[in-house]
Amino acid sequence: MMFLKRLIHKKLSPESWSRFNWEIDKEKPIEEACLMVFDTETTGLDLKRDEPIAIGGVKIESMRINLSNSFYTLLKPTKDYGDSIKVHGISPDELRSAANRKKACEQFIEYARNCIICGYFVHIDVFMVRKLVEKECSGRFYPLSLDLLDMLEPGEWVESLDGLLKRLELPTSLYHNALEDAYMTALALLKLIKEGGYRRVKDLPLKVV
Repeated sequence: MMFLKRLIHKKLSPESWSRFNWEIDKEKPIEEACLMVFDTETTGLDLKRDEPIAIGGVKIESMRINLSNSFYTLLKPTKDYGDSIKVHGISPDELRSAANRKKACEQFIEYARNCIICGYFVHIDVFMVRKLVEKECSGRFYPLSLDLLDMLEPGEWVESLDGLLKRLELPTSLYHNALEDAYMTALALLKLIKEGGYRRVKDLPLKVV
């Protein structure tokens, strides 16, 4: 359904489409591709009601995590975020000086441009950014995405990012925020690519979520 929406939007509104979407060369070797791994912190898990209040991302280029080119921003909330502070730990004082939501939207799209969007349970994070793009930037966001869960063995399931890291025999982190989780997810992605023997972008289980 979302892949069809991506195609229709591109055909009917090519200028608008190109502001917030891009094509990916699927024939390219993965070593030459940009993989942008990201995570969000939100006011809750209700996809219709809640909104992102933090976005963090790192890029994998030449099969290396480029920490010198990471992305992190807090976004001013438009509604009460209640008990979610117990999960993300972002204080009201931090959010008072957070970025304007439209500016954060534009900055994130430019950071992610021309990259494959990657994450753990990535559909939640993509949905949150899609809402942000629609509300603040009057656009449509239908990126080609890679969910790490789709790279596991058929029938295999892990219930958390920490569970995935342990399954891959990677270290876990005691400090959780959007940027740290993006970095840990990138570590997991690199190992899954190597374990799976993926060579070209077309070998990856990409989808539009």
